[in-house]
Amino acid sequence: MMKNYVFESLRIGPEKNFTYLLLCKKTGHGVLFDPAFEAEKVWKWSTALASKYNLELKLDYMIATHGHWDHAGGFPQLKKFFPEAGIACHENDEFRLNDQKMSVDLKLKDHQTFNVGKIAVTALHTPGHTEGGCCYLIDDFILTGDTLFIDQCGRTDLPGGNEKTLFQSLQKIKALPDHLTIFPGHDYGPKPFAKLAEQKQTNPTLRAQTFEEFHNIP
Repeated sequence: MMKNYVFESLRIGPEKNFTYLLLCKKTGHGVLFDPAFEAEKVWKWSTALASKYNLELKLDYMIATHGHWDHAGGFPQLKKFFPEAGIACHENDEFRLNDQKMSVDLKLKDHQTFNVGKIAVTALHTPGHTEGGCCYLIDDFILTGDTLFIDQCGRTDLPGGNEKTLFQSLQKIKALPDHLTIFPGHDYGPKPFAKLAEQKQTNPTLRAQTFEEFHNIP
């Protein structure tokens, strides 16, 4: 069946970050996840993708998986290209964006669903890397930010990190359907994305059955 949306990734910045564009083919409405670097490059890439489908991109939001600078710090620069776009993140990381002189237009809660054109997006609160870390569930895939990488997970030694909380968040992801494809916030793994079913077998942070096992992963 033909998808009624476009979903593409672009690697940007010095930290192997991914930004993702979700674009509704029926309406031209779209969102960018974590467009923190190379604003002009992201603008050209996303508008070119829309043009490929004979659409004029109407960017509703720039969405942060969490509030660290390497995921949200470039939002002000991108707003120069998309002045009408709002800023969205989980409500518990709003203060991080405020600290970077950004106001948040959409403050998300756990399991809150919103629409991008005709496409439903559900926010899943997955703290542990930061207090307001969030994954985004769309159709048959999930954007996991710095909560879960391919064959690894996010760090907890930065401000807002909590190892026990991250373990609990990973259990939340682990309970999701196996067919979902994981799209992480960084290109840190052996490949850019993978099925959740596969990660349950190969990712030691998902294989850990107890917090003690998780804590002892090298």
